[in-house]
Amino acid sequence: MKKKTTKNNYIIRTKKRILRDTADCQKKYITNFKDIRKYFKIFNKSLFKNELNPFNDVKIKRIVRGSGQCVEYISYRKGTNFFVLEMMPKYKNKMEFLNTLSHEMVHLWQQTIKKDTGNHNKLFFSFRNKFKRLNLKLSY
Repeated sequence: MKKKTTKNNYIIRTKKRILRDTADCQKKYITNFKDIRKYFKIFNKSLFKNELNPFNDVKIKRIVRGSGQCVEYISYRKGTNFFVLEMMPKYKNKMEFLNTLSHEMVHLWQQTIKKDTGNHNKLFFSFRNKFKRLNLKLSY
């Protein structure tokens, strides 16, 4: 019973932190590596039970279609693959940044933990309720 209470307390604290951090929702958000690392740890613990390994690389770059992406690079010669997180340099607000980062983390989870395609499928949307608990939106 104690473990479940501790987990619920962490979820509540995380939700409050997100609400506090995104209170100024009109302000543009400039992406930085420090926040990507910080929120990766927070989301990994609250959404993925600390199962995820960090992305092999993180790039902040302009993306034409979409607001972020989890890119898998495969080396057939070496027989290895690695994952790169690509995020936009600017977002409309911090909430959009947090939704994008957590969205891309679901793709990473699908591909590394579940060995799935990483598409927007039933497995992907199974996270919708977990996202809702943290005041996040999981969409395409």
